[in-house]
Formats: sequence, structure tokens, C-alpha cells
Amino acid sequence: MGPYRLNSEDFAFPLTSDGELQGKHLYIIYVCDNCGYPNIAKYTAYTDKWRTIRHSAEPVEWIPLRAEDHTFVDVPKRVVSAANEAFRCFSIQAYRASVIMARSVLEGIANKKISEPYKTDAKGKRHDKDLKEKIKDMKEEGIISKKLGDKASVIKDIGNGSTHNIFHEISKDDASATLGFLDLVIQEVYTQEAQLKKLGKTSDEIKREKEESRKQ
Repeated sequence: MGPYRLNSEDFAFPLTSDGELQGKHLYIIYVCDNCGYPNIAKYTAYTDKWRTIRHSAEPVEWIPLRAEDHTFVDVPKRVVSAANEAFRCFSIQAYRASVIMARSVLEGIANKKISEPYKTDAKGKRHDKDLKEKIKDMKEEGIISKKLGDKASVIKDIGNGSTHNIFHEISKDDASATLGFLDLVIQEVYTQEAQLKKLGKTSDEIKREKEESRKQ
């Protein structure tokens, strides 16, 4: 269930002492019947010819905005926790933070999964590989598909722009594309692998049951 409105005469603002609308917006306080906490809905409003205040059917904004988690299946808790920070940032329109976090999550997954996240220079000193190299390794080692790996520049390029220049503008579409790529990587690396293991166990059980039935 959603939030319900309290008495609008007592909890709508800004109004004059005579109850007249001030400005072009009306704010109404609601209380969520799930958690009991207040939220404020911002409506476009006007006063009609009968001096009655009217407002849009739907709010133009909720205050505060609700940060929403993403749903992951068969994914380690540490990965879910980090990835959901990126999705929560997106849900409250913090697109720059969303992209930076998504890039960090992708690099963290690569560091855990590829065989060698470092490279050695001519002097024998180890250096951390850049994200482009790590994604290439993920593709070549079969951690992600070639088709998905070939699209990795989406998250790398967008993420690099924000990481190296905090004032770099990130659009909603850019952030959405980045999170879409991250979601696909997580599905390939964790969810599909877990599902294949489950199928493998089921197949083994069926074979075992057939063998036992033949012996009887």
C-alpha cells in the first residue's frame, strides 16, 4: 500500500492565513502506512475562478526521494551491497555517483575473477592493470561472453569521465546504460553460474536415480 494523506487543510502549504495558495506549487504531507514516516508530495497548483485550490493528479516530486534497491539472484552479499549503492544513487538522480560506483563494482568483480589483475614491467615491478585490460581478461578467460565484453567500453568510458573529472556531466541515459551493463555482468558472472550448478546437481540426481532403478 502507498502513503495516505493527512488532513490537507492542516498539512498543506504554503498557504496564507486566509487559506489562499502562495506560488505555483502546493506541498502536502503524507504518512506511509508501511513505515509510519512522513513524505512530502509537491504538486503543480492553481486557484480556480471559485477561489478553490486545485492541484495536479500526480505529484511532480516526492521529498525525500526514495532510494531503491535492485534485485539480484544468487549473488554474493558483498557484491549485492556494493552494486545496490550504484542503483540507489540512480534512483535519487545522483547519476555521477551512480556511474562512479558502478565502475568500482565492475573493477572489484574483475579483480576477484581474473587470474592476474596485475602486470609486470621490464624491471619486474608489478602494476595494477587498467579496467580496459581487466575486462579484456574477463572476456578471454570466459568469465563474461565475448559479446558482452565487446560492449564494455560503455561502462569504462562513461565511468572514466566521472572518475578523472568530478565535474563531468553524466546524463540519465549514460547512467542507465552503465547500470544495464553492470547488471548483465553480474548475471553472467554469478547468477548464470549458480543456475548452471543447480542444473548440474539436478542432472546428476536424475542419473543416479536411473542407475539405482536399473539395479533393482
